[in-house]
Formats: sequence, structure tokens, C-alpha cells
Amino acid sequence: MLRRLIIRRAQRNPFHTSGSINGIRGWEAPQYYIYGPTIKRPSIHQKKNILLPSNSKHSRTLFTSSIPPLLLPPVIFIGLLLGLWTWKCFWIIVMQNKLLYLSWLPPFSRSDKISEYESECKPVRWQEKRIRSLDGTKLAVCEGHIPVQDQRQKPIDSREKMKKKSVVICYFQGNGGSTPLRLPLLSQVLRTIATKSQPTPDDPSYSIVALSYRGYWTSSGRATQSGIELDAQAFLNWVSETYSAPDTDLQIILWGHSLGCAVASSALSSYLTRRHAEQSTGPARLAPIAGLILEAPISSIKDMLIGLYPQKWLPYRYLWPFSWNTWCTATALEQLADYRDRTAGDQSVPPILILSPEQDEVVPPEVAGRLESRGHDLGLDIARKDVPRAMHIEAPIKIDGREALVHTTTGCGEQGFPSAQPYLSHTPAS
Repeated sequence: MLRRLIIRRAQRNPFHTSGSINGIRGWEAPQYYIYGPTIKRPSIHQKKNILLPSNSKHSRTLFTSSIPPLLLPPVIFIGLLLGLWTWKCFWIIVMQNKLLYLSWLPPFSRSDKISEYESECKPVRWQEKRIRSLDGTKLAVCEGHIPVQDQRQKPIDSREKMKKKSVVICYFQGNGGSTPLRLPLLSQVLRTIATKSQPTPDDPSYSIVALSYRGYWTSSGRATQSGIELDAQAFLNWVSETYSAPDTDLQIILWGHSLGCAVASSALSSYLTRRHAEQSTGPARLAPIAGLILEAPISSIKDMLIGLYPQKWLPYRYLWPFSWNTWCTATALEQLADYRDRTAGDQSVPPILILSPEQDEVVPPEVAGRLESRGHDLGLDIARKDVPRAMHIEAPIKIDGREALVHTTTGCGEQGFPSAQPYLSHTPAS
């Protein structure tokens, strides 16, 4: 018993165990007690804390406590899904210029060369021209024509020198790809026009010039709506100045595809206003516009989003109020009607042809019908041609679409300012 007391004493204070303990002399504590680690006896409060475990449970947050445990997994899943949608919607709004102006698709399209498509374009010859936009941005333009020897001789008894007719088709591309990718299609249209034309002295010459917006192909700058609008005006100015001549009767036809329809119609409204202002002060330097062709047109950015995201449960189709790109073909038609009313001229606005692919996978098919109805309500000379079995980029490839396009183009070129109706079969093909 005494030995146990000594050992406990040594455990409590091992450095003071040498010498006498309770009157006992001659006993020394072992070394492992003297020099060992100090062992402190827990206090009464510490023992109380140890012996009396807490009865409190883990507290739940206000969010988790208000949801039954059975519903917690689906709530977390829905929250993650909403967070992902919100994140994607945010980047769609912030990066809308990159997503709308797809100059980078397909990959390496900005490094395309005209020579790579030369074999598919024969006998049409294409050249790259460089112009500047109204703000100084460098732009690329592709110019194509079929070279022919001028064998048209005037009759000897003719006393009056006739002007040469020249028709220039100004092409405004869609929002994706580069201009060289479209050269084989444009060449096919020119070849069809050449086969339809009659070799007479009055037969006009046809050319196609295609604009590369800023940020596309070899054009500099970044694509924005305000910048592209400046590019379109500079493009039409360049065409009017380059192809006009005292002995030439120049007619310009605008041809837009998809987003290019909004660009072309908006450019036409501004161009006609500027030309009318020149005529009011003196002879107009700008050439007249003979026609407007809208291929697979979009009516607005809202319709484009609905076409890309037709599912009503997706939130992306409802982001159009947050878009700072406000391309709208319907608004441009209203501006054309307003210009006609201000100038008090029945033929101040050229005829308009709408080429509508029946199987368009990008733009809803009913968009063309709404634009046609809106044009008729405004009193414009507008007609629609539905191209059966044609997808978004196939209207000029199909025979019906190409025939309507070529017929309208040659009619505008030969007569200068005809009505759109006689050149179309307006009833949709079955």
C-alpha cells in the first residue's frame, strides 16, 4: 500500500521524489519517474467536461431545416441546373458578338485564298480588291465577272451612240464563314445569267462583288453592328464610283443572305436617303438601285434566337432584350416605306424578292411569310418564292430558286426598274 502511494506521489511531482518522503529515508524514485514527462492530473472542471458529454446535436442551417430530407437531392440538382443556365446566359450576353459574327467558322477560314476555289468557279474570274470603310477600316471585296470579247458592233447607220448597260450585283453574306467559300455558288449564278442572256448590243454585262465585313476574311477590325453598317455604305459608294462612267448605264442590285438581308435592306434605306439628298441639290453621283433580293431572311434577332433554340423550356431564346445587336429586316422595310412617302414617288423604292427555303433549319419558315405580309401592308412591291427541298444555304443551288433569282436579276438589269411580280411564280411549289 505504501509503495503505491509513493509511486503516485512520484507521478505527480517526479522532480521532488528524492530524499525523504513522509519520514522515510534512503529511498529514491526510479529514473523513469524522475526524468520522465510531467503528467498533470486533470482538474475537477476538466473531469466534469470529460465525464459529462454534451447532449447538443449538430445545428442545421435555415435552408436545410426548411426542406424535408426527401426533397433535398432534387432541390440541389435543380439549383445546380439553374446556376448552369444562369452562367451560360451571362456569357451568351457578354460574348454575343463572337457568337453572332462567326468569322472564325469553319476553322482557318480567314486564311482562305481565292486561288483555292478557282477550278470550281470557271469561267468566272475573281479578284480581291481593297477598300476602306467610312471610319478608315480596311475591307476586302471579291469582284467576279465572266471575261468575254466585245464583239457587239454598232450598226453602221446608227447615228446615236448608245450607252453600255452594266449590272452589278452587290452580295452581302451571312454571319458565318469567309467570302471565298461562297465564290463557287456566286459563280454558278453568273454562269446561269450568261446562258440566259441574249448576245445583242443592248444586252448588259453582269458582275458580282461580295463584301467581307470587318473582322471577316482579310478585312481588319472587329465585327459590330455599327461597324458593319459603315462598311455597307462604303461598299455601295465604292461600287457606284468604280463602275459608273459617262457611257455606261449602271444598275445596282442588292443580294443579301440570312443576316446579310438585314444588312442589305438597312444599307438600301440609307443609300436611297443619301441619293435623294444629292438629287435635291444637283445631279446625283450615286447610281440607282434596281432591285433587292432577300435570301433566307431573318426578320429580327429575336426570330434568330427562336430559330436556334426552338425549345420553349430553354432560357436562351428569351435573351433578345439583352442584345445590343438590333438587326431587323422588318424595321428596314418600314424605313423604305417611310422614304417612299417622304419622296412622294411610286417607284422610288426598288422591287423586292424573297427567296424562302422550305426546309430552312436556321430561320423559321414562317419568317418569310411575315416579311411578305408586312411589305404588302406597307405598300411595297414585294414577292416571295418558296424553294422546295432547300435548306438554309441551298436556295440558289436548287433549280427553282436559281431560276427565280436569275429571272429577277436579268429583268431588273434589262428594264432598270420593273415590278417584282412578273418574274416570279408566287404560288409555293408542292
